[in-house]
Amino acid sequence: MMYQGLYGVFPFLVSESDVCTFRDLKQSRELQYVEHKTLDGLGRLQHTGRSLDPVSFSVIVAPLNGVYTVEARFRALDLITRAGLELPLVIGLKYHGLYVLKSYEITRKQIHFGVCMFAEVAFSLLEYN
Repeated sequence: MMYQGLYGVFPFLVSESDVCTFRDLKQSRELQYVEHKTLDGLGRLQHTGRSLDPVSFSVIVAPLNGVYTVEARFRALDLITRAGLELPLVIGLKYHGLYVLKSYEITRKQIHFGVCMFAEVAFSLLEYN
């Protein structure tokens, strides 16, 4: 089994029975400034800190046998949503801090006899401070 990371109780891993791996990891940082008017006409900027960092990524959910199901992953995601807690984000061996789940979008890629066999989940997280 190879762990790629973790968001709260939602692991990103690759094993012989389950694939739940992320891709398209996007992180951004925005700095904040305030403008002060001056008598000579040209304003001055003052750095006032930074905004909370957003993180977004997609997760491929593809169980390889009947032990894990896509719906089980969706239930874990639902528990995270209902709790509304700040959770740790770990990617590889690096701890990125606490993040809250702002939104997620599920795309069911393959459905067989009414059962989702393969899905993609797009996460949108926001740094918690």
